[in-house]
Amino acid sequence: MSSSAGETEAALVALLHLIRLMGAELVAGQHRDDVEVLVKAVETKLRSARFPAEMPNQDIVKGLDLAEARLRPILEELRARSEKAHLSDQLLLAPRPSRIH
Repeated sequence: MSSSAGETEAALVALLHLIRLMGAELVAGQHRDDVEVLVKAVETKLRSARFPAEMPNQDIVKGLDLAEARLRPILEELRARSEKAHLSDQLLLAPRPSRIH
């Protein structure tokens, strides 16, 4: 299966968008602690992907480097959003000082 550079770029953008949405769902929901698990899994498992035997090794290495470069800002954003959500949760749970009249 051969694809143009434009098709490949569109596929990459779509996949990155899905990863961003999956992470956002975790941050927005009750699984905020799972964001770091997702980030670590993406970071460690990316290089274990299986590629077709006929794919040149040079293409694989360059493709993985590109994927990591494109994923890095998304993963950093997810971490930041998760941290912000945790801080917000802590503020909501913190006892409020009582006012003495």
